[in-house]
Amino acid sequence: MKKLTLFVSILLMVKLSAQTVTWKVLKDDPYDIKNLSVSIDPLFLDLNGQNGYSFGWGLRAEYMMGKLFLFHFDSRFGFGTNGYRASDKNTKNYFYTEGGIGFIIKHSDYTRNVPIILSQSTSYYSGYYGTYQVTTTRYIRGGVSARHHGVIALRTGYFSYSNSLYYKNLSDSLLRFKGNGSDFTYKDSINNKNFSKAYGATTVLSLYGGIQFRTIRQLQLDVDGYGFRENSVYYDIFIDLLFAPVVSIKDFTSSGKTYNIDYSKKSHFGWRMGFAKRHPKDQGFNFKFEFGVRPGARNVDGKGIINLKNWYAMLTYALYFPLKVRPVYGEVVQERTKD
Repeated sequence: MKKLTLFVSILLMVKLSAQTVTWKVLKDDPYDIKNLSVSIDPLFLDLNGQNGYSFGWGLRAEYMMGKLFLFHFDSRFGFGTNGYRASDKNTKNYFYTEGGIGFIIKHSDYTRNVPIILSQSTSYYSGYYGTYQVTTTRYIRGGVSARHHGVIALRTGYFSYSNSLYYKNLSDSLLRFKGNGSDFTYKDSINNKNFSKAYGATTVLSLYGGIQFRTIRQLQLDVDGYGFRENSVYYDIFIDLLFAPVVSIKDFTSSGKTYNIDYSKKSHFGWRMGFAKRHPKDQGFNFKFEFGVRPGARNVDGKGIINLKNWYAMLTYALYFPLKVRPVYGEVVQERTKD
């Protein structure tokens, strides 16, 4: 019998106290940032309850304008939409666009110790049950004090969303095809080859409102024996409530005949939470993750105003280009201090 190879990773952390390592602070300034970021997303993935999945590319931008405002834009274009066929006019390719503004209600400046990783090493050991992987991380005991710039904003905006729609996720008794003197349910159409593809399309136009928390820090050190080390971050956490005045299902065309899709149960409300992260100043890669429940068609047995049939989780990874565009909040603070 062949021996089973087992890989086990063990994280071993070694703390170094202030008595054993010294450092020089090169920068501790959360205000020396580039406040505009433009991102190209080569790939996003949207898992959802409406068509299963979609993936594609996108564009994003966010701008912190001085002391008062946050602006953001997000657009995504599908090139891998489940259920979509260019030859099938009943379906739609994934498309999403969003624009919004945040009204800053609070700025805060505070200090907090953050971890500084000095080194990491990985070793492999063979044993009776397989191969063991041990990762050793050395870092400064208790961390290093760093200044933080905190922002709290109330945000609002809109988004437009189109996607293919899997009819089988809906309630058969509620999904009716009407037109050309006919009125029948989706269940009744299953044996009809003209309706066997099971995919249609949906469009949602929604408003949203919520709260956003932004944290910025930029700590750079020269550590004796280890060189340049950094703990810098620029990240957002947001929570939104969604209200869609428009939730539509595209008409279905078959054999030259067009049928109106009549679906009486629609949820106009939803919610979402999300997280986005980048570097305060340097060009690089960033990501955004959000999840929640979109407005849309709902199941007959759904209770409440939000339907879990419309769940989704979206992850996008991007190359971003940061710029400094005045007004910048940190520069305003320094100018007032000089006066």
